[in-house]
Amino acid sequence: MLTPLDIQKKEFKRSFRGYNEEEVDQFLDQLVQDYEALLLENQTLKEKLEASEAAKSRYEEMEKIIKDAVIMAQKNAEDLQQNARQEANVMLEEARLQAEKIIGEAEEQAARTLQEARERARYRIREAEERVRAIMDEYRFLEKQARVFRAKFRSFLEAQLSLLEHQAEEALGVLNGAGSGWAEAAAGRAAAGAGEGSLPEAAKEAEEEAAGGGEAAGGTAG
Repeated sequence: MLTPLDIQKKEFKRSFRGYNEEEVDQFLDQLVQDYEALLLENQTLKEKLEASEAAKSRYEEMEKIIKDAVIMAQKNAEDLQQNARQEANVMLEEARLQAEKIIGEAEEQAARTLQEARERARYRIREAEERVRAIMDEYRFLEKQARVFRAKFRSFLEAQLSLLEHQAEEALGVLNGAGSGWAEAAAGRAAAGAGEGSLPEAAKEAEEEAAGGGEAAGGTAG
């Protein structure tokens, strides 16, 4: 195959009535340029074709790799799905058993707590009933002591009134017999004796009885 250099170095023999040498040289120069351009384009196209073939081979290889990878991925996905399904079933069963265990323990704890609450409630109720009975006993005892105290104090007051009336009558009699001055002095002495003697003693006795009744009621309640 001729090269541009071969064309450029080609020499023709001279002859009479031959072609114009200058025109031939110009034509050869043009031919060399076109031939060089053609060779360059051919080389470029050949390189592109080789690159395309290489790319095609790479693409085909990549396609095969991708297909194999897809097949492997599908198989792995199926295996993972199967394993995940089995693992999920196992976890679900374990969760169910654990939930049943927790529910059972919670029910037992709730039953124990309810029983303890009932026992505490019954104890509190008995304690409150006993306290109420003790308070009622104390109240009845104090009410009885109050009635006794009122009765004794009423009797004491009636006795003192009767004594005062009797002394007043005596004083009036003496006043009528001995004169107003002596009667007033006797009446004053009688009133003083009644106010400072019998009345304080009776009140003191009633107070002591009431205090003794309160102490006895407190001992009963305790």
